[in-house]
Amino acid sequence: MRKSITAAAASAAAVALVPLTGLQIGPVGATVHQREAQTGAITLQSWLFAVPSDNFLSTTVWECFKITGAINDQGGGPTWTNNPTYTAPNTMTSGAVAAAGQECSNKTPSGGFVLIPPPEAGQFPLAQYTSAPGSPGGLTTVYANHMMTGRKGDIYITFSGTANFTSSVIPVKLTDGSTDDVQPLTSGPQSSWVITGGTGAYTGLRGSGTWFANAQNTFPWINHTDQGEIWWSNPN
Repeated sequence: MRKSITAAAASAAAVALVPLTGLQIGPVGATVHQREAQTGAITLQSWLFAVPSDNFLSTTVWECFKITGAINDQGGGPTWTNNPTYTAPNTMTSGAVAAAGQECSNKTPSGGFVLIPPPEAGQFPLAQYTSAPGSPGGLTTVYANHMMTGRKGDIYITFSGTANFTSSVIPVKLTDGSTDDVQPLTSGPQSSWVITGGTGAYTGLRGSGTWFANAQNTFPWINHTDQGEIWWSNPN
């Protein structure tokens, strides 16, 4: 009897010494992802599929994506293997929409965005990138809320920025006095994003950075690239 008790105690001690790595076991039949611990730079590559409203001032969005850097995950079945295959549809002169449609093998609904037409020159004192007399137009404001569903959890991300929805190049003056030529169906300068939280491994996730979107030759598919930093609201 004493030998059995000693053996059971030794077995329990051995189990207690095994480190928990990667996964935590929750209720019976459930597996909970351990929260990612890294902070630092990330790159988020996405292909978005936009379904516009009749007046084209709002859309719903489906997407696939990859995140690399301080965290690594993907969702929606991204099929690209490197940067050239990721951006290839935007450089094609024919068949670009069909090629972009192959970038996601299982796109998932993620949210939508709202478009606000550009103000007239001088309409709002603080407005930048407005239309000017003789110019091809101004940049449209873009605001979006998305929930990206990855393998380890959901990420809540908000986008704000501008885009050129005309058929001409729009030159805009930046805050440092320089000029940026915004191409048709691409995003404008200083477009930004923030991560406000998440679920699973991304509970407490925070982040911020800039984004660039390109739908030249591919709309309603949009190539969307984000760069920035992530951290955690509660490091413990």
